[in-house]
This record gives sequence, C-alpha cells and structure tokens, in this order.
Amino acid sequence: MRYHALPQDMLASRVSLTLARYLGYALILAMICQLELWTLTVDAMPRFSETSFVELIQSVALALSVAVLAWARRFPVYRQGVVLMAGWLLASLIREQDFLFDQMMDGLWQVLVAAVALPTLVYTWRQRATLAQECQRFFATQAFGLFMGGFLTTYVFSRLLGRKVVWQAVLGSDYAYRIKSGVEENIELLGYLLMLFACIELALQARRHFRQSLSFEDVTH
Repeated sequence: MRYHALPQDMLASRVSLTLARYLGYALILAMICQLELWTLTVDAMPRFSETSFVELIQSVALALSVAVLAWARRFPVYRQGVVLMAGWLLASLIREQDFLFDQMMDGLWQVLVAAVALPTLVYTWRQRATLAQECQRFFATQAFGLFMGGFLTTYVFSRLLGRKVVWQAVLGSDYAYRIKSGVEENIELLGYLLMLFACIELALQARRHFRQSLSFEDVTH
C-alpha cells in the first residue's frame, strides 16, 4: 500500500474533519456523563452493578469497536492487525458478560474467551510478518495513540487504582465499596470509549488510504 502527499487544500479539509470528529468524541463523553448522573438520581436504577448504566455502555462500546474493526478489514491496510485487536476486544466483551454466562454454566465465560483468544493468537502468529509491517504503519497514527491510551487506562490504571487496599488507605474508616467500584468502573469505561474512538479513526484511515491508492492507480494507468 503506497501513501502519497496531499495538496494543501485537501490537507486543510482533512484536518478540519479530524478536529470535528474529536469534538464529536468530546460531546459523546459529556453526554454519557450526563446520562450517568441522571441514572444515579433515579432510585430504581442499579448503581455500579452488573446491570448498571456504566456496565451497559461498556458492553456497547466494546461491541461497536468489534463491529467497526470488522468493517475496517474490508480495506487492505490493516487486515491482520484488526483481527488481533478485534479478538482482544471481543474477549473483553465476553468477560464483561461473565455474570450472565455464569448463570448458564459456571465458568462458561472463560471457555468462550479461550475460544476467541486461541484462534486469534494462532492466526496472528501465522501472519506475524505481515502484522509487523502493518504495525510499523499503525504505530505512527493517531489511532494507535488513542488505542494505547484506552488500553492502558482500562487494563492497567483502572485495575491498579481500583484495588480495595488503595481506597481503604484513601477513605479509612469511611471506606465504601460503592465509591471504589464507581471510580474503577468509570475509568474502565473511559478506556473502552477511547479504544472505540481509536477503532473509528483506524477504519476511516484504512478506507481513506485504500481510496487514495485506487485513485493513484487510475491516474498512472
């Protein structure tokens, strides 16, 4: 896949569209925060349980991320990379539904995660040479920065900050599980949303470069 320089007017237009998308992402975050506040003021709504608003939005963000990556694979730019990313996010989505799967069969979610993770790892290992080339391109993109920010937020920071011992040290005798859980779940949600935004950026970039490549081939022929 070849990449080509753009005229200044097209570059300015692309920058404007990128800024508009990031404004949209900020509005989505603000809307989710406001909706969460509303759910917390309604006594009948569950708070930070397995069926709470935050847990629901986490699952929606993960499901949308997998769907966007499946669409991105149509374009021959990150075909192998999106398989690895989608496999990871799909396994996370299954993990988020552990309470539901455990009602069906104890440990079912672990079986399902393994059923997703093992084929994904085998596939990416077999495609490791192509994957390395894709990573070289992907690491230089905005999407990679967003994805790694979300990844570290969810799988590292929220886990460490959400430890009971941390909140016992902060709150002392006033320790309450609801506070610890609320902070941890919301940080985790932020990470999932950042990864969703990254998947959108990756898909748009893949489509753009694919179309650019087709246009260049039409000109040269």
